[in-house]
Amino acid sequence: MAQTGVIILAHGSRSKQTINEILGIFDAMVHRVRAILTPEVEVEWAALQFNHPNLEEAAESLIARGIEKVVILPYFLFPGRHVVEDIPSFVEELRQTYPEVQFLLANALGVEESLIDLVVKRIQEAAPELSPRHSFSVTYYAPQSIETHSMAIIEDLLPPLDCSEEECQVIKRIVHATGDPQIASLVRFHPDAVSAGIDAIGEGKSIFTDVRMVSVGINHSLAQEFGCSIHCALDEPGVTRQTQEESITRSAAAIRCLGSRLNGAIVAIGNAPTALLTLLDLIGDGGVMPALVVGMPVGFVQASESKSELMKQDIPYITIEGTRGGSAAAVATVNAVLKLAKSVKF
Repeated sequence: MAQTGVIILAHGSRSKQTINEILGIFDAMVHRVRAILTPEVEVEWAALQFNHPNLEEAAESLIARGIEKVVILPYFLFPGRHVVEDIPSFVEELRQTYPEVQFLLANALGVEESLIDLVVKRIQEAAPELSPRHSFSVTYYAPQSIETHSMAIIEDLLPPLDCSEEECQVIKRIVHATGDPQIASLVRFHPDAVSAGIDAIGEGKSIFTDVRMVSVGINHSLAQEFGCSIHCALDEPGVTRQTQEESITRSAAAIRCLGSRLNGAIVAIGNAPTALLTLLDLIGDGGVMPALVVGMPVGFVQASESKSELMKQDIPYITIEGTRGGSAAAVATVNAVLKLAKSVKF
């Protein structure tokens, strides 16, 4: 039975003419959200006023099905009175009524980049002449000016970030590499991550990667300035043999083959969750302790879970919460730390 439930809380409507259409929209939304989230979750919608089920009725329905945790999402754009006062008050009443159930209040929708894109789309649907026309003229930029122009655009797209200036630089590099401004809110840092990475680079420590795509993308000339060698774990001798003998993935076997060479090194994982999980096993056994782990495996099988485990460890790490990540993000992170190390050195 599901242990977690979700309530999508809308305003509600007095209009009898439109309520059936509204109900149909929210039923479709609930179905879509349920399909995207983990299969065990129960998803309902509720109206703050005028319609049923209301918030209390939706909560009662979930609790009757054995739900122990309820996430309430206000389907509102802006922090008006309902979001700031009414809904938190109703949630507190639910907590008092059902003390055995955990109620979590999610943030309102706000102004995310995807919503801005939708606003523009709706405007262009109404007035197609506002859509940009195709042009075959090309503006040529000098290589350095492309990066400068990109960073300026990223600055405008990102909301204020609650992090240090060095961490902001890393986040902007990740956004630049992935083309995804929304990924900024998912980047997570251990408090010592950036400083530990800069120190390791300054001491000429090795950089190990899980796949060649990451090792190739790292700025080799900049790494060489510090005497940092770059190695792909898959190139280690004995990987194939260990893979066959232990029936594990090549990525996991490769990390095991590195063993004590990982001590004091920077480890960048941009592809394989099993590589990150194996690294965490080695750290947990007390066998190795890297200076910095850039843990950014991507995908839907063990990627999110491996990064969650990484964030529980008291080791310097930089990661991306959830299923996102990838080689480009891992490369961008290491290169950002290399650039920060150079700014400190010079």
